[in-house]
Order: sequence, then structure tokens, then C-alpha cells
Amino acid sequence: MKSWLAFLTCWANALLSFGQDGFIVGNPCLAYWQVGQQKETIIVLHGGPAAQHEYLRPEFDALQQNAKVIFYDQRGCGKSQQANSYTWQEHVADLRRVIKQVAKKQKVFLAGSSWGSTLAIIYAYSHPSDIKGLILSGTYQWEGEAKEYVPHSWPVHYPPHRESFEEKRILMNPLPTSEVAVDTITVSKTIELYTGSPMSETRMSFISAPVADCLRQIKVPILLFNGPLSQSFDWVERYVKLFPNVELHTLAAAGHDAWFSNPDLFFSISNEFIRKTVDK
Repeated sequence: MKSWLAFLTCWANALLSFGQDGFIVGNPCLAYWQVGQQKETIIVLHGGPAAQHEYLRPEFDALQQNAKVIFYDQRGCGKSQQANSYTWQEHVADLRRVIKQVAKKQKVFLAGSSWGSTLAIIYAYSHPSDIKGLILSGTYQWEGEAKEYVPHSWPVHYPPHRESFEEKRILMNPLPTSEVAVDTITVSKTIELYTGSPMSETRMSFISAPVADCLRQIKVPILLFNGPLSQSFDWVERYVKLFPNVELHTLAAAGHDAWFSNPDLFFSISNEFIRKTVDK
């Protein structure tokens, strides 16, 4: 009876969520959105942990050129239900539910930003047969140590709060001489964050994930982005050595969220990566 009430509550919330396509069935219900109708599928994984997907749009909608794009709010975030557990293993299981519902028996691409990149990597390691390729930006040091995670009594769930983040963006200005002036401006976005268990338990539990050297087993094609403003912490040099099949692009003026600095270039490269990978 409780599961039916939860299911009905999910759908009632969906009707009130503009543009939402529905919920991924299971516990907890996960709200998702679809853009495009292409045969291939790419699932976009938001950062945080404990953010929600809206800050990635409309930029990541551009991936619909070669694939239908699926966004979802991770457990305890946005329009998705809260849960009793927020370990990385639960996030992997949630993503598997998403793939099985929206892509049936297809392999999919994953596009991750920040924590979303870490989730994409650990999913590809755990379920390689589900994945065609990865698009990663905003990476950071791998935190898996293959040690036991001892659960803590985290506050279950705090109300969300909104924060702004800023990035440098490249601006191309045509000149009367037919040349183009390249300027750098600062742009900002607002992101919704959920603290308590959705953030703390996800991050702290990652100590039980495999150590970094295990990532050498990931054979799928990987497109990796970074920028000069993120090179002190993005761990890209190590990831390039670990991944057997990786292509790196460093975008001028880019920081943590490289897609934000030059969206046209970022998504042009990403769409070409998807096309090439599908055509192989």
C-alpha cells in the first residue's frame, strides 16, 4: 500500500513539474526529462553531489543532435524522492534503473559534470556492458580507497538553498576588418543544493570505491575536458594515463565547468565524439 501511495505521489508531482516526462519506477522515484527523439541515448549526470539537473540546461540540450538526451534529478534532489541511503552504490543502482527504463536493451552514452563525472566513471567501471562512451568535465581527484565505509548519522535532509557560481566565457566579436576579437567575460548561473545526507553520505561513502588504478579496466571511448583554470585540481593528467581510450580537450579560459566557458565548441566536439563512436 505504501509503495502505491509513493507511486501516486510521484505522478502527482510530475503533473506539476513543467516539461517533466515522468518518473523512473522504483524506490525512490526519480524525476526525468527527455530532449530529442534520436535512436542513440545520452544520460546527463548533474554535479553536487546533491544538486539537481536544471543548471545544465539549456546548454546540454545541444547533445540532441546525435542522441536523445535524458536528464534526471538524483535521489533526494529536485523533483526526485528522498531516500534512506545516499551511498555511491545506491547512485549506481539508480542510474542502472534509468538506463533500463529509457534505453531498454541499448548501450548509452553518459555525460557527467563534476560529481556527475565521478558517477559516470564508477558506473562504466561497474557496468561496462551498458556503456558506449563517456563525456567528462569538471573532474577532480579520484577518492576511492577500497576501504570500508562506516555509516554516520548524517542529518537526513535539509531544505535546498540556492548558490551562484561563476565561470569565464570566451566571447567572439567580429571586427569591421573581417577579423574576430576574442574577449573573456565572467558569467554566472544559479544552482540548487541539498545538504545533509544527500551530500555528505554520497561523498563520504566513496572511500569504499575501487582505487584509481582499477580504472584502467574501462575500455570504452572517453572524451575528457578541462581548462587552464582547473588544472590545479582536475586530476586530468592522471586520468589520461589511466584511461586506455581517452581524448582530451583543454578549452581556453575554462574552469571547473568547462562546458560553460565555450558551449559552442564544447558541444561541437561532444556531438562529433558521439557520431564517431556510433559509426565505429
